[in-house]
Amino acid sequence: MARLTIQDLQQMKRDGKKIAAAVVYDYQMTKICEKAGADLLSVGDSLGRRFLGQPGVDDCTLDDMIPFAKAVRRAAERAVVSVDMPTRTCNSGPLEVAKAARRIKDEVGADMPKVDLRGKEEALFNDVRAVLDIGLPVYPQIGFPAVGGGGVLHGTEADRGHILKWAHAVEDAGASMIDLTSVSPEIYAEVCRSIKVPVIGGQAVPEADGKIYVAYSLVGYQFADLDRMDPPSAARFIFDMAKNAFDNVHEGKW
Repeated sequence: MARLTIQDLQQMKRDGKKIAAAVVYDYQMTKICEKAGADLLSVGDSLGRRFLGQPGVDDCTLDDMIPFAKAVRRAAERAVVSVDMPTRTCNSGPLEVAKAARRIKDEVGADMPKVDLRGKEEALFNDVRAVLDIGLPVYPQIGFPAVGGGGVLHGTEADRGHILKWAHAVEDAGASMIDLTSVSPEIYAEVCRSIKVPVIGGQAVPEADGKIYVAYSLVGYQFADLDRMDPPSAARFIFDMAKNAFDNVHEGKW
């Protein structure tokens, strides 16, 4: 199976082909998503809350992420693999960002680190340069942080000017692709039309170059989705199988 490259993803944009992406944290989900057709697999720092039960978005560390990222890299045979730098690292200055980028490359073998600039593009822009200056590709996330689980889209003229400014800035600096979040469909589409590198995200208006799903939310593999009925959830399927097995044990039927 030929492995995709970052350049392949960029060519997909030029060819008008959409990039299918998934946030994954473990070997098995990586295998499933790649066989299903994912072109990009992103190890998100959301694993801190979803997999490790950490209470805050800033609690996840790079040390927490490295073992999961290694598992994803071992599983992926075709897709490009990116690894999030935790927000704590992104906020620690360019030197720490450069060290983290080296670890992501050397210890994991990932294709590129992802840096989160959302809402702090001016303050954190040097994070992009720090990765590029050590000769590694970089995948910035720009836009606005999700509030209360998402849903708030920013669409004022000031928001438009801000997003276009920083989208062009990270592209001009040498970003390989961009994750854009929490902006109006009109701004999203304008960025996609005006930027030469791929622009993807969970929001993914039709003009986007692709869409990224958090795989565990997509299939309902989380406790919060246990009672989700439409569409059916993996959590309910697993629960029903486990309950049947454990009920049998309690009744002495094994």
